[in-house]
Parts: sequence; C-alpha cells; structure tokens
Amino acid sequence: MAKFGHYLLLAAILTLAAYFRFQGLDWDQGYLFHPDERQILFVTTRLDLPANPLEFFSADSALNPKFFAYGSFPIYLLKALAIFAPATNFPIPWEDNRLVSYALLGRALSALFDLGTVALIFFLGRRLYTARVGLLAAAGVAVTVLNIQLSHFYTVDTILTFFILATIYFAARYAETARPRDQIALSVAFGLALATKISAVPLIAPIIFATIKANSLLNKEHPDLIVDKSISLRNSQFAIRNSLFAWRTRISNARAELRKIFFISLAVFFITQPYALLDPIRFIGQTGTEALIARGWLDVPFTRQYSDTLPYAYAIAQSSVWGMGLPLGLVAWIGAGFFLWRWWRAREWRDGFILAWALIYFFAIGGQSAKHLRYLLPLIPFFYLMAAHTISNFKFRIPNYFFRIAFVVALLAAFVYSLAFVGIYSREHPYSAISRWIYQNIPRGATIAIEHWDDQLPLSIRAAEANRAPIEYQEIILPLFDPDDDAKLKMLADSIAASDYIILASQRLYATIPRLGARYPFSARYYSRLFNGDLGFDLAAFARNDPELGGIVIADNALTEAGLTIPPPLANFFARVQVWAWGKADESFTVYDHPMPLVFKKNRAVPRDELLRLIAQNF
Repeated sequence: MAKFGHYLLLAAILTLAAYFRFQGLDWDQGYLFHPDERQILFVTTRLDLPANPLEFFSADSALNPKFFAYGSFPIYLLKALAIFAPATNFPIPWEDNRLVSYALLGRALSALFDLGTVALIFFLGRRLYTARVGLLAAAGVAVTVLNIQLSHFYTVDTILTFFILATIYFAARYAETARPRDQIALSVAFGLALATKISAVPLIAPIIFATIKANSLLNKEHPDLIVDKSISLRNSQFAIRNSLFAWRTRISNARAELRKIFFISLAVFFITQPYALLDPIRFIGQTGTEALIARGWLDVPFTRQYSDTLPYAYAIAQSSVWGMGLPLGLVAWIGAGFFLWRWWRAREWRDGFILAWALIYFFAIGGQSAKHLRYLLPLIPFFYLMAAHTISNFKFRIPNYFFRIAFVVALLAAFVYSLAFVGIYSREHPYSAISRWIYQNIPRGATIAIEHWDDQLPLSIRAAEANRAPIEYQEIILPLFDPDDDAKLKMLADSIAASDYIILASQRLYATIPRLGARYPFSARYYSRLFNGDLGFDLAAFARNDPELGGIVIADNALTEAGLTIPPPLANFFARVQVWAWGKADESFTVYDHPMPLVFKKNRAVPRDELLRLIAQNF
C-alpha cells in the first residue's frame, strides 16, 4: 500500500511537471529566437539519406551533420521522428517550413526527456536511500524554473541530463546487483550521453566506482572494502598514499568488467555519432574549439560577459536566485554541503557514488570561463537528492521535522516562482512587441543603428493587413565587440550622427562592454553617454515579458551592475511597488525567451566633433 502511495505521489508530481513543461511550446511564434536551437534545426533539415550505401562512409555524406559543437544523437533523433512533426500556420519568415514544425516536435521531445529526469531522480533516490528522498528530489526538479525553461528549447541540455541520470541510475543498480543487464543498460546510457554532448565524460568516475562495487560482489568481497575510511586531516599524507594504491588495485581487479562497459559505450557512441569516426578531423577540430572557448583560452564575444565573474561563486549565486529560485536554491546548495560533510565523516559508498559525479562535474564547469547557467542542469537533480537525504536522515539538535517543513516551504515558493515564470510563454515575445512599435512609430526611410552579435530588429512581420520588413529602413550596424581604436571611434561618431534611432535588441552588448572599460574605453563611454542622454538620444520604447503572478513582477536588471544610468521610463518601471527586482540574471537566462529590447530616439542633433569628444574623453 505504501508503494502504491509513492507511485500516486510520483504521478501527481509528473502531472505538475508536464503542466509547466508543455505550456506554450510555440512561445516564439515561429521566429526561432534561440540560436543553438536554430542551428540544430538548420542542420537537421539538411540531412538526407546517402545516394548509395558506400556514400555513408564518406565525410561528405548527406547524413554527416558536419556540426559537432553538440552530439549527433539529438539531431538524428529529431530527423528520425520528423514524420510526427506537427503542421504549422505561423506567418513565418523562413523559406523552409520544416524548421518550425521540427522546432515544435523537438521542444515536445525536450519536455518529455525532462519528465524522464523527474521520474529517474525518484527511482535513484528510492534505490539509494528511501522513497521519501526520491519524492522530495523529484518534486524539486518538477518545479525548477531552469528545467522548465530548457524544456521549451530543442537544445541538448534536457536530453543530456536524462542520459546522465540514466547512466547513474543503472550504475547504482549494477553496483548493488552485479547483473549483466544493468551493466549493459548503464553502458548504453553512457554511450548516448556522450553522443548527446561530450561533456558527459566525467561519468567515468561513478561508473568506475559502481564497477568496483559490483566486482566486490562478484568476488564475494566485503562491499565496504571499496570505501577507505582511514583518511583524515591528521593522517592525510600516509592514508591518501595507501588509499590510492588500494584504488589502483581495485580498478585493476575490475578491468575486465570496465572493458565491457566502455566497449559497449563506445559502440553506442559511434553508432549514434558515426562521423566522429568517419570525419575525425572536423569532429576533433570543432569539439576542441568548444573546449578552448569554455576554458577561456579562445576569446569570443559571447563569453566576454564572464570576464569579471568569480569561479564557482557565480554558478552558485545564479542557480540559487534564477535557476532554482529562493529559498529552494539555498536549501539545495546548503543541503549538498552537509551531504559532503557527512560523507567525509562516514564514507558511505552511496554518498561517495553520488559525489563521484557531482563534485567532479561541478569543479569542471564551475571553474571554467564560460559559466552559462544551463551547464548546471545535469547537477540540479543531484542537489535535490543530496538535500533531501540530508533533511531526511541527518541528526541535528533541532528536530528533523523542522527541516522537512523548511524543504516543503521552499518547494511551495519554487512552485509559485514557476507559475510566474511559465506565464512568459503565453504572452507576446518582446521582440514581436517592439517590432510592432517600430513599424507604427518610426517612419519609413528613417536610419536605425543596430548591433552586431545580437538579434536584428525589427522583425519581418507577415500579416493579412500588411507585410512589414526591415528593408523599409536604412540600417547601420555597430560592430561594438570589435577592438577599440581610432577608426572605431570615428565610425561610432559618424554612425551616431547619421542615425535617427538606436536599437539594442538585448543585454548581450550593453551589459558586458561597460564592465570591460580597460578593453573597450571608447565603447564603454559610448554606452554611458547613450544611457544618460549626452549623445542626444532618449529612451523612446522598451518591451519586457517578465515572470509575473498576481500583479507581482519578478524583474532582472543588468543596467546597474554595468554602471549605466537607468533612463526615466525604465526607472519608473523598476520603481513600481509591485516590481520585485532580483538583480542581474545570467545573459543566457534572459535573451532567448524574455529579452528587453530598447529603442532610443534622437531628440537633438549633437555635432560630430562633440560626439568624438564625448566618446573619447572621460567624464
């Protein structure tokens, strides 16, 4: 009966999770504002079967995606299921109508994979600890805003997280049973995780951990032998040396089983990503480039936003406030900290097994240069698992039920945050709203300045009454991420003098460049002068689509951290009593589904020489 009740609660959690994840999958009305999703769709629509079987083995095969920033499995999966892509009737700007149909199918798949994550964290929690722990962790994932947001994009994040969890779940089963079917299942899941994104490589650690445990069962050794409890701060040097020797011996003893696992995993990887083997130069080149960008060894504009951010602290702060929401984010991180402390004291193999993934992955991604919030998605279910286990099993001076109530209250707060957030998918996208304003208020033939490395506004609009397009205006593109020099200074002055309007599509540039004054002295001053009105432009319009519930608005604000003056219309918005400003959100959290486009209108002409002086000189 208790088991039936657990399944009933899991069904309720999954129903709630599905409600959040399937709301408004057509949120962008076919414009495909997420660049990574857009690239995956472009690649998928280009794929075709080879003209003959031998062509399959060529790097020029029509089945080769020739795109390896992500794995090939999500691309092939979408192509294989394309017959289920729904028909659409959006007045879309794309020549290939399949793009939007594929996007809707892909987003549904992304949501389904995330539902699978909710279910898997329950089963993992129940297997390693108790059903209560699994249910609390599943509830946490169900109401986590970051999971909900990424379920609305067909990128690889939810798919990757699902296969990471599947690998660890089957590894846990294999560790406790040593059954071949669990060994095969974890191998297949690991191969699919790698074929989704190569960043799943740290799964090797928990796989080794589980295999040593399973091997101890096969050899009828005491399971606790795989956990060295002798290491402490007082005897660390000697104990660590002995422990490393013991681990090397255990790994050597388990090498036959490990070879089986890695052979099957690599076979699955190459079956689902064959051109990693058949087109190795492109595969190694592109994955290597992505690694260099992530580590900060290759400078690109879209990672400069992280130039002055603190390793690890940035990830903790952003995930706590925006990804999970307060107070649930704090509960998750604090619970994970206590979980780590408890493992250090007790060295339970189950705790060490979870940490073998969580610690290695967190240290890898939290310390790198690129700190996109989505990189934390494969950790979030494990944060909840660790926090739930901490609350359910730790012995404190304060009664245990106090912590359980605190967890439930945090879940309720996250539920409210999710309700507010999911509303953005039922309202008009800010780009559509600001494009309508532009066409209604800016006369044809006017000169508008827009920025490179950002979406270009206004959008093309196809409507029964009239079709509107950006070609109605004279466009000037401002290359503000280019190096500052005298030529760029003159270009800026000339462009500002010639422009009637300046359009900033999102925070991609204005929230980054002013913080890099040493690198961009002219461009940083340009933004400062633009926002305080010195260049003769005033904010004429902006559009926002913030999380909102019951009249309370949860707003992000990147201007203050960038040191920019908040123009009066925006200042009035933030001053409203019902606006709850939480500070700056990670760029990748806002610029796809709820950016804030700004339109500045020239209200007085500033001479070119004066513009040069204003941009070149300090205040």
